[in-house]
Amino acid sequence: MAFGFLWLLPVVALSSLVAGLDFYTAGVVEFRPSIVGGSSEQLLAENLEGYLQLIAAGNGTTDILVFPEATLNTVLQLTAVPASTDQSLCDESSQDDPEIAPFLRRLACAAQEFHTYLVVNVKEKAPDEGSASGYAVYNTNVVFDRNGAVVSRYRKWNLYLESQTSRTESPELATFHTDFNVTFGHFVCFDMLFYSPAQELVEGLGVRHVIVTKMFNSELPFLTAVQFQQGWAWANKVNLLAAGGSLPQAGISGSGIYAGVQGAVAQLLITDSDEGQRKLLLARLPINPDDLLPQEEEPLQPEAITSVRLKLLQQPDVKMFSTWELPMIEGSSVKKRICQDDLCCRFEIDWTTNGSIPGYSYRMGVWVGRRRYEEEQYSSIRLCGLFACRNGDVGSCGLLDSGDNIVQMTQGLQFTKLLIEGEFVRRPRRLISPSTLSSSTFYPLQPSQLSWVLSEEQHNVTLVRMELKEPRGELMTFAIYGNYFDENAGGGGNALGNGSGVLLSVLLVLLLTIRVYLN
Repeated sequence: MAFGFLWLLPVVALSSLVAGLDFYTAGVVEFRPSIVGGSSEQLLAENLEGYLQLIAAGNGTTDILVFPEATLNTVLQLTAVPASTDQSLCDESSQDDPEIAPFLRRLACAAQEFHTYLVVNVKEKAPDEGSASGYAVYNTNVVFDRNGAVVSRYRKWNLYLESQTSRTESPELATFHTDFNVTFGHFVCFDMLFYSPAQELVEGLGVRHVIVTKMFNSELPFLTAVQFQQGWAWANKVNLLAAGGSLPQAGISGSGIYAGVQGAVAQLLITDSDEGQRKLLLARLPINPDDLLPQEEEPLQPEAITSVRLKLLQQPDVKMFSTWELPMIEGSSVKKRICQDDLCCRFEIDWTTNGSIPGYSYRMGVWVGRRRYEEEQYSSIRLCGLFACRNGDVGSCGLLDSGDNIVQMTQGLQFTKLLIEGEFVRRPRRLISPSTLSSSTFYPLQPSQLSWVLSEEQHNVTLVRMELKEPRGELMTFAIYGNYFDENAGGGGNALGNGSGVLLSVLLVLLLTIRVYLN
């Protein structure tokens, strides 16, 4: 089968172990799993072969390499995963546990052969006397060191539509320290929307290098995959390695390497094809995230696109926003303050239509509400922003039909000034991040293209100021997105949200095969 091509960013053929170097070389993989056309054993073999080819493609240059969630084995081909091992799972002397599957040992051998830390996600089988089957199934990250020994294991805590998957009694905070003097924390997909374990790793343990394995559905206008990843890394000031599954026909794509406030140094979102890909993204990151990137690793400018075929979800509560529509008039300007519940946002916007009327309209909007996922899990959201709509109906905001020429629909308008200030109530556990999206590339704006300032004010308020640094058009989203982890904010109701977006993917994949890759 075709594996697609490899996207190899500039790297050096030297390990970060060389004395005096202050960076490491990271790789993340966007991976299309084999889900049809064979038995469960054959599909696992094809996925494993794809993994091994991509590990080899790094040619021993990577210090750490990350594969995505739910792209290797299924519940039909489970494996045991030890919490840690003193020796390599590749060594013959370690092969006395028949519950550790051969494919996991083969990956340990690959980590050893190519001298890299390796992170993979598997469906794990673990003893459970309380279960009718006698065992539990976990959605598990496993980390190998350069010798193929297991140095960390994490079992996913925030499950979404994973009826065959168990949870641990409490959230695990999984970390491991490397020989290049970096401590990583890691978790899985849906975890990223909650305080535990994702935010707790950063705020509670002080982790500055984070890994997430994902199978993620993008949602407009605020939560497309790389848009969310970059905003999370920026707001937390961390290096983030995000590896994503690749099934665009089911709405799944999105991987990247992010250097905190310096933005994305490698990113991939498949927008113009129904077919997933198998691609390796490589970049160098500073060991101290506060240091500048190497010059050759400065953020790249994505290529422009014309249409989007990636299946996209829509923000479910958009009709509950307090909004105001921008009039499509040449040379217009507006200064407006919009409030909902305890959030007030001030907008200053100047724009020109260049003599033509864009196919999209734009609205300023403010929302305070909560999103319900599964099993009464909530995210309380406060946001204010500018976003594109198909027409004058607020319900059309964040809607995009497959094949829409989004550049043509938004290119008739240019913003010569775009400033948003939000008065966000302070809470102990929250994350406020920039959420931007270009219609010409479908990637977020880079930090160099906008200013982002948080300042603590009186009356228990954080003032967040976000502004374009220079005129630009072709915008889908320009917003301040606040996730309040520990409260049930009023005003939004209990609308069913995306979570990791796996519902759509499961439904579509079920049409293709009875072998479902559960997120």
